[in-house]
Amino acid sequence: MVNQRNRLYLITGIVCFFAILWLLIDYFSWAEITVCPVKIVSGYPCPSCGTTRSIQALMHGHIGEALMINPFGIISVAIVIGVLILLILDLTTKKDYYYKTYRKIELYLQKHKIVSAVLILLVIINWAWNISKGL
Repeated sequence: MVNQRNRLYLITGIVCFFAILWLLIDYFSWAEITVCPVKIVSGYPCPSCGTTRSIQALMHGHIGEALMINPFGIISVAIVIGVLILLILDLTTKKDYYYKTYRKIELYLQKHKIVSAVLILLVIINWAWNISKGL
């Protein structure tokens, strides 16, 4: 359990670091750069294309615009805030709230395959919407 927990915390830390770095680079960049490998190779947007722009719109208080660009932006912000709260709780209380919450969600999704299928279907629908918007 300790190795799994430590691995989860390490991976989460690395992902958060690069996500924040990416947002800062993108925020201060004047160029519109596409780094999505799916879009570069195929010419079509991936399901998460527009998420950075959606988060930026959200940071400027444009909730409707953020939702229209890509709902994953709002979902990503909610997840990041939740993860940060759990990590701060872990640091201050010396408990494993984040790991336990992650495991509960993981086990729930493994047990309830229909929920996983619905989530995958929503990603596919979002992908089709991104293509139709011409992102």
